[in-house]
Amino acid sequence: MTSTRSSKEEVVAAYRRGELLSAALRVFGAKGFEQATMDAIAEEAQVAKGTIYLYYPSKQAIYDAAFQANVSELQRLTDARIAAASGVKDAVHGFVDVRVRYFQDHPDYYRIYVSEIGRQLSDHAPKKNPCKSAIDDQTRSLQGVFERAVKSGEVRGIDPAHAALAVFDITRGLVGRRLLTCAKSDVARDIEFITDLIWSGLKRQGQTA
Repeated sequence: MTSTRSSKEEVVAAYRRGELLSAALRVFGAKGFEQATMDAIAEEAQVAKGTIYLYYPSKQAIYDAAFQANVSELQRLTDARIAAASGVKDAVHGFVDVRVRYFQDHPDYYRIYVSEIGRQLSDHAPKKNPCKSAIDDQTRSLQGVFERAVKSGEVRGIDPAHAALAVFDITRGLVGRRLLTCAKSDVARDIEFITDLIWSGLKRQGQTA
């Protein structure tokens, strides 16, 4: 009985945390960290403010949790696509596709992501740097693909780390352009174009596919 009760309590707690993080993401995305308040998050989540403090002791704590939850989910999806890729070009396509579609489906997280970069560049930034950690984690799988491809001769002699970061930067540019301009262009076509452009810089001279 105790085990069953504990299990139910854990499920309820996990659900409540998810609901609070979703509400926090919307508030932080709309207001930014400085202007967001625990009162606003409570109102968005339709709970008493005290309920939030049962799970997260401060605004910084719930912000960090909301940010990290999306970082982890995006990394999980990215790693899965890269692991399932049939080759380097397919891995690049998977990386670009996952990130573009994820940010397009989660614009509040993208706004937080961009805002966090700005905070890290300011004098008021916290000591830890979640953005740098996220970039390192999310490019690691792609870097591994490039390292193996260079050794096998599948691509030309690139620096795998620099190449992975370049793909990351190009993808971020596409995401930003689509969201900031409310792009109506076909997302699949944009992803294919970027993939082909990146691949043209990676493949060996004379390589056609």
